[in-house]
Amino acid sequence: MDENKKSIFPVNADSKSAVIILLIALTLIVGLTFSLWGIWLIDIYAVRICLTLLVDAACAVVAVVAMKLTAQGNKLLPTKHKLWLQILIGFAIAAILCLLMGIVPILCGTSIVGSHTDPSAGYFVISAVQDILFIGLGEEIIFRGYVQNQFEIWLKKCKWLSPLIAAVLFGLWHIINGNLIQVLFTTLVGCVFGYCKYFIKDCSLLSVIIAHGLYDFSIVFLTCFML
Repeated sequence: MDENKKSIFPVNADSKSAVIILLIALTLIVGLTFSLWGIWLIDIYAVRICLTLLVDAACAVVAVVAMKLTAQGNKLLPTKHKLWLQILIGFAIAAILCLLMGIVPILCGTSIVGSHTDPSAGYFVISAVQDILFIGLGEEIIFRGYVQNQFEIWLKKCKWLSPLIAAVLFGLWHIINGNLIQVLFTTLVGCVFGYCKYFIKDCSLLSVIIAHGLYDFSIVFLTCFML
C-alpha cells in the first residue's frame, strides 16, 4: 500500500459525508431490528434469545463503526473525571424513573409498564443480561452516544433540540412492537435520558447506559407485583 495515500476516514463529523454515514447506519440498524419479526417466530426459546441478543449487539456495532468513521469514537469512553458520580447519576435516574413510571402507578391501582407476570428465576437472569448488557448498552450507544451527539455537532445554534430528535427516533424505532402508545412512551423516556445527558454536568453516556439498563430490568421485576 502506498504510504503517501491517506484514508478518507475518519470524515469530518460536520460534513456531507457524515450525513450519508448516519443514513446508512440508521438503515442498517432498522433492517437488523425488523429481522426480529422472523426471529420471534422461532419455537426454540434458547435460539430465539441468542439471535435476539446477536441482533442487539450488531445494531450497537453499526453505531460504533459510524462513530469511528466520523471521528466520534472517543465519545464512547466515559471521562475519568468523577467516574463514581457518573455511575451514581445513572442509578439515580433509574430509581426516579422506576418510582414515577412503575411504583407510583402500581400503588394507584394501574400500570403503564405492562401486565402481571410470574417469571422464573431463569427468566430474571436472562432479562438482567439482556436489559443491562445488551439493550441498555446498545440502545444508548446508538441514540444518545451517536445520534444525539451527531445532531449536536450539526445544530450548533440550537443543540438543545438534539436530545429531542434522538428521542423521537428512539421512539419510532420501537414501532416494531406495533404499539403507538409504546412509541410515545419510549419517546418520553428517551427525552429523559437525552436531556439528563445534555443538561447534567457529570451525566455521561455511561450514566444513561446504566440508567436505561436498570430501568428496563426494574420493569420486569415490578410486573411480579401487579394485580
